[in-house]
Amino acid sequence: MKNNYYLQLLEGFTEWLTRLNYAKESVRGRSRQLRIFLEWVENKGINQLQDITQNDLEAYNESLHKRPIRSRTIEGYISVLKLVNEYLENYGEAPIIKTRLTVTKEAKRERTILSKAEINQLYEACENDPWGLRDRIIIAIYYGCGVRCTEGTRLELRDIDFSNDLLHVRKGKNYRERYVPISEGVKKELLQWVNDGQTWFAGGKTNILIPNSRGKTTQSGPLNKRLKLLCEKASIKKKITLHCLRHSIATHLLESGMDLEMIGQFLGHVGLEATQVYTRIINHGIK
Repeated sequence: MKNNYYLQLLEGFTEWLTRLNYAKESVRGRSRQLRIFLEWVENKGINQLQDITQNDLEAYNESLHKRPIRSRTIEGYISVLKLVNEYLENYGEAPIIKTRLTVTKEAKRERTILSKAEINQLYEACENDPWGLRDRIIIAIYYGCGVRCTEGTRLELRDIDFSNDLLHVRKGKNYRERYVPISEGVKKELLQWVNDGQTWFAGGKTNILIPNSRGKTTQSGPLNKRLKLLCEKASIKKKITLHCLRHSIATHLLESGMDLEMIGQFLGHVGLEATQVYTRIINHGIK
């Protein structure tokens, strides 16, 4: 990208997100999406934001739909333009998007749910060494506490309140925080991990709850690989990710009779619509 105006816009937008306390990975992702848009309009010979028309936006939207990416990813590219609208209006400038852009939804993929027996199989597949204890805590946090992928990677030791049996999720989706109740089983796993496992990583010089081998913050990718390895050892044929553990605990809580609203609070949902999907999963006979 050679347009100085666009380069300055990208730099200012990135700084603005940082000041709003967006997570580093979110700042990087949204800045990258904006850069792709600005490069696209630059290649079209458009050198000023005010010269972008609705037809241009529709054409950009169409170009996104032609790429081999999911509709949720396309929504991310569109939502970053809405964020740019906020940024521009903050400085008294006209917004980019003035009318709604439609994203074509693909058919929803079926959620993969593990049974309670399969969850036990995962625990049994864990080795009796520091890495095995770490595997157990991955299951305890992502299944037992139902956290999202990035929520789990951001957790620190200070977020565990053993006195009140609570886990403090400080940076949830859209930067909402919440407290998640810790069951007796999860508490037992956490105590063993804190006392016997976590200190092994980086010589105990890290406050990260689930660190990598160097005691640094890990990403969801390596954790998903560990989960895949556990599935193979446990002879579980399903293809699952960390998020499948979250779906599984939500389904099991609903099966046990927990109120839908309480499950939504546990998962950190804003409204019941996102939680109601688990009633459909149960109605389809997943055990």
